[in-house]
Amino acid sequence: MSVVGPLTAGVVALPAIGALAVFLAEDGREQRYWRITALTLSVTTLLTIALAALLVLDGPIVYRPLAVPIGIAFSLDVLSVTVGLLDVMLKLGILCYTRTAGPHSGRFHVSFLLFTTAVFGVVFSGDLVATGGFLLVLIVATGRLVAESDKTGARDVARGYRRTATLGATAYVVGVALAAWLGGSTDHERLATALAATGHAEPAVITAFVFISIGLALLAALIPLHGWLVETHARTTDPVSALVSGVLPAAPVYALVRILYDVFTIDFLAANPPIATGMLYGALVSLLLGNLLAYGQRDIKGVLAYSTVSQFGLVFAGLLVANETAIFGSVIQLFGHGIVKGAFCLVAGIIAIRFDARTMDEYNGLANRAPVVAAVFAGLGIALIGLPPTVGFVGKWYIAVGAFTEGFWLVTVFILASTVLTIGYVVPFLDRLYFGSFDGTDRGQAVVTTLMIVAIVTAVVISLVVGLASVFLESLFRDAIEQLLA
Repeated sequence: MSVVGPLTAGVVALPAIGALAVFLAEDGREQRYWRITALTLSVTTLLTIALAALLVLDGPIVYRPLAVPIGIAFSLDVLSVTVGLLDVMLKLGILCYTRTAGPHSGRFHVSFLLFTTAVFGVVFSGDLVATGGFLLVLIVATGRLVAESDKTGARDVARGYRRTATLGATAYVVGVALAAWLGGSTDHERLATALAATGHAEPAVITAFVFISIGLALLAALIPLHGWLVETHARTTDPVSALVSGVLPAAPVYALVRILYDVFTIDFLAANPPIATGMLYGALVSLLLGNLLAYGQRDIKGVLAYSTVSQFGLVFAGLLVANETAIFGSVIQLFGHGIVKGAFCLVAGIIAIRFDARTMDEYNGLANRAPVVAAVFAGLGIALIGLPPTVGFVGKWYIAVGAFTEGFWLVTVFILASTVLTIGYVVPFLDRLYFGSFDGTDRGQAVVTTLMIVAIVTAVVISLVVGLASVFLESLFRDAIEQLLA
């Protein structure tokens, strides 16, 4: 505990300290901002890996630096560290892209680092008030990142996102206030005991859960609350799109599941079958409808936006199946999707920088001129579809098997249907890449740096390694998943 405490504090606080350093150094020297951010995230990544190793060895813990009814508590296990690790790994890849392509401003780097602190705070938090505070930081940082785009309407989209996210945060706060009034605490463990004593079928307990879940579902862009994500994708820069797709919905999804299982517990679902069933069907609708909408898009960023909506429906469905197999599949899918989709956004940016290509028709024949980028696009597409041995296959497989074991055969059917739809919108892009005739603009290889190529190739390698190591990873996650379901 003595080592875990400082490590946890370091992982959460260090990016905020880095943001302060960038703010104080805001003298117009853009490379200085980049170096501070890169150093901060590199050290944070090392601390996160060390924390993960300790949690694998010692098991899940709850760390309370302030022992008061409403205060700071961290609920730490391999699951929460995995989401945090996704954030910093993706951020390092994004930095490889922004070194030359931008954004370069101090405002971007400050918000970029605060985003990291907020994600760690949300996924580590064992207190509902602390989660809400970190969610507010995440909303502010995201709004500033979106506004950094020079595209027409970016600032309007940023304001729209803030309004929508504030609505979600307000619903969350109402639910937390009601839960705290019922249980006398916002600490996960203490509140869980109090709500169980009150009764999970009590209308006030149900109302608190409904407000909290609606607020977090809006922040996670689950259908029908997904509109902000699509607009944000269309108007923001490619590096921010990578965050919006890869990490931004992951934090509230994980928070919702943590609150469901740690605070309301699995007994709440057993006491309220209509709620459990409704949430599962809602996740399946998000899974299928997101892919249907992606299928109709011809702009790559539109495809990626709706695909993200679908993928988080899949993750949420697996978490609601509530057995060890499906939950492991959801965690792997959440991590894998973040890496793959984030890299996809960077690949789309690289193609746009060199070829000024965004739509399917503009991808004609690009493989002949940029074979490595095209190969990465194909590798990421295979992972997105969910073909073996990639992480996309492993996540879907575990969720489908876990659902089928529990008798949720409809989940398995929807996973198969969504896979077919994903093939339907990925393969046409690959067909244009490799078999179309190039007739566009080519600015030459010099506009794409080695760091950019290293970042996207690394993402493909990670998707393969995680897929191949799934059996080993399952053994590492077992204790944390068992405690989550206990």
